[in-house]
Amino acid sequence: MPAAVAVAASQAAPPANVRQVSCPLCWARPAEPCQQYYPRGDHLARWLAACAAGRVTRSQLTAVIGRLTVVTRRVIVSEQAPLR
Repeated sequence: MPAAVAVAASQAAPPANVRQVSCPLCWARPAEPCQQYYPRGDHLARWLAACAAGRVTRSQLTAVIGRLTVVTRRVIVSEQAPLR
């Protein structure tokens, strides 16, 4: 996965909140990340579904989208902090 399509979610919302819903893109089950290996994380589509379900706030979602280089439903939102 190119680094340009991954963004850290550590400051936005805990992954546990996002993982309370299944991913509508890859059908990852609740509590399981969409991507198991480096960078471990979840699709933006799952973040959008979690926001619609009330699991993350709109401001948390905005923080995640604000850090993206590329915005598509398939972008992986990484659990790891970005390199500064």
